[in-house]
Amino acid sequence: MNKKKLAVIPFFVLNGTVIFAALFKGLQISLGYYPVIGLQEITAAHYRQVLTDPFFQKSLVYSCYLALTATFLSLLLGIGLAFLLLKTKKSALNKIISLPISLPHIIVALMVMQGVSQSGIISRLFYQLGVIHEINQFPLLIHDSAGFGIILVFLYKEIPYVAVTTLAILQQLELGYIQVAKNLGASRMRIFFSVILPMIQRTVITLFVILFCFTFASFEVPYLLGNPSNQTVALTAYDLFSQADLTIRPQAFALNLVMSGICLIVTLIALIISRLLPGGEKTT
Repeated sequence: MNKKKLAVIPFFVLNGTVIFAALFKGLQISLGYYPVIGLQEITAAHYRQVLTDPFFQKSLVYSCYLALTATFLSLLLGIGLAFLLLKTKKSALNKIISLPISLPHIIVALMVMQGVSQSGIISRLFYQLGVIHEINQFPLLIHDSAGFGIILVFLYKEIPYVAVTTLAILQQLELGYIQVAKNLGASRMRIFFSVILPMIQRTVITLFVILFCFTFASFEVPYLLGNPSNQTVALTAYDLFSQADLTIRPQAFALNLVMSGICLIVTLIALIISRLLPGGEKTT
């Protein structure tokens, strides 16, 4: 083992200890062992309680809807933007598109709130131009049941991230294969699905996992822009954790571990699909 590998061992040991200690403590409390408040009996009742709760089930469906919508749109638009950047080859444009990546989600959420809310900049501009006669005639895009504002924040942040990441991969590809396919008469769609996609599919699957897990477990954006009647799983877990009755806290830990389990399952499914797709490591 070389010196570089030895140098990272303390980092992995320290971070691994913190992560596994937190997971063990969370699992312990979620199973009902919480001596601080007098709970010492191991039970799975808290998991059954949150999984059978209609409000949690509604939150789970809503969280999946937001995560899948934002992730698929980000991948689709981000990959398209990456090909556009590959053709233009303008470094200044690349830097401009990369700017949203550096902004925190909470800042972008506040920007969206000031921009597209019914009392925001766009609605006031429409009012001044006579497009609408009252402020409340502007469509409800913030705190709406469809989560338009939430998805808009995720798209603003994630499309550039997908574009920049995919562009870095496209710039390293063997473009000779594409030229050969063109010479053989392949259409653009055939070239994309038969040549380009197999080359970038691992990156696309990795981006899907990262974006889905982040948006699924996001807290601050749904908290600021969400509809109280449509809570995400993260907000539901926070509400349980912040209750004055500490005996409810194990349910919050159980819900957090359920969220982690869902992200793990989605990751495993994505990796399996990645191995089966062209360009994966399917074994015969």
